[in-house]
Amino acid sequence: MKVLFITNKLPFPDNDGRKNILMQYVRTIKKFDNNVEVLNAAFIDKEEYLEKKPNEISSVTKLDQPKIIEKLFNLLMYTFLLRKWPLQVSMYYSRKTHRKISNLVKEVKPDFIVYDMVRVAPYLVKGFSGQTIMNYDDLLSLRYSRQLEHIHYIPTILGGIASYFPMYIQKLISSKSLQKSILKFESRLLNKYEKQVGWSFDKLVFTSPKEAKEFSEIINDRACLGIPMAYDTDKTKIRSKYQENQIVFVGKMDIPHNVAAVLYFCEKIWPIVKRANSSLEFHIIGKNPIKSVLELENKYEGVKVVGPVADIEESIKNSAVFVAPLVFGTGIKTKVIEALSYGVPVVTTSIGAEGIDFKNGHHMYVSDIEGEFANHIISLTKSEKLNESFSINGKELVHHEFSKQSMNNKWLTLLGKS
Repeated sequence: MKVLFITNKLPFPDNDGRKNILMQYVRTIKKFDNNVEVLNAAFIDKEEYLEKKPNEISSVTKLDQPKIIEKLFNLLMYTFLLRKWPLQVSMYYSRKTHRKISNLVKEVKPDFIVYDMVRVAPYLVKGFSGQTIMNYDDLLSLRYSRQLEHIHYIPTILGGIASYFPMYIQKLISSKSLQKSILKFESRLLNKYEKQVGWSFDKLVFTSPKEAKEFSEIINDRACLGIPMAYDTDKTKIRSKYQENQIVFVGKMDIPHNVAAVLYFCEKIWPIVKRANSSLEFHIIGKNPIKSVLELENKYEGVKVVGPVADIEESIKNSAVFVAPLVFGTGIKTKVIEALSYGVPVVTTSIGAEGIDFKNGHHMYVSDIEGEFANHIISLTKSEKLNESFSINGKELVHHEFSKQSMNNKWLTLLGKS
């Protein structure tokens, strides 16, 4: 059996949440049948990453972005005139690349093609007789509509792809009113497009089982599966010594929802925490911290913008509390599950806890009220007994709800091997 993944960036190395879950999908497929050949056709985010291709992927075919003229044509015709494609779809579609993918499919004859995110949906191959799987990640239309409510915390809506645009474009869309207009426009187009895509593919995958169920109902019970990141936990292992004064947040720090989270936390919650315990420190870990994040060190006492670290797991485990003060986003937040799996108590918002079947005040603390959020942090740093209790309960939750066996079973179902 052959499975072809068409991705909008390389699924490796394991240096961000999206790549991590894609590689876990690949490894899961290989685990239950090592004879399965996994191939990848990808838009290349960094050429040097090609040298780090894992053995589980047999080959990588490089896909080319459309040239500027084709992007402009796509935007004018399919986005603004016909209102058919969202902005991001027009920016990714190349007719030359579509022919390349069609030829690749004819050559390698995959049994399944997995398309990663709706921006690559137009690359469906005519006459393909196998099964097509759309991996949504989450509903971008919902994410963008939520983002509108917190636009004041976001320096740019371009996020991690800002560097791909000329400086004059970045400056042009720096206006908050223009950013709101773009987000509203894109969210509306995506809302319609996500449903159309759902009818074009054989099976649909989301990271959140809750989102998969809700979307299945919207498009009349199509085959939707929620497959979140899975983790192994050692329930018998007691958490080792940690830094009692260290609070941590982890995330790529040029992504809008992560930037908004730490700006909101430092402005609204951190001062309350510091007044209660002046010795506490808030560590922001993650690559590419933008200017507004770097400035937090000087604006707020005890805030440390650490940047990327060699061992994220160790940095999380070394902290007394993991905070996820997310004010917008969709799907299951991998960072929350990851911290729970390490036995680190989590304090998050309702957005951060979305899609997780938890008991508030037992597995983790969840609150959208700033004073309550701060008090939960203070309690967990003050009481070693309470901290240990949440550590044990959080790992128990991950063991029951996010096991690797559960992911294996879902992929077996997707590929018709169950």
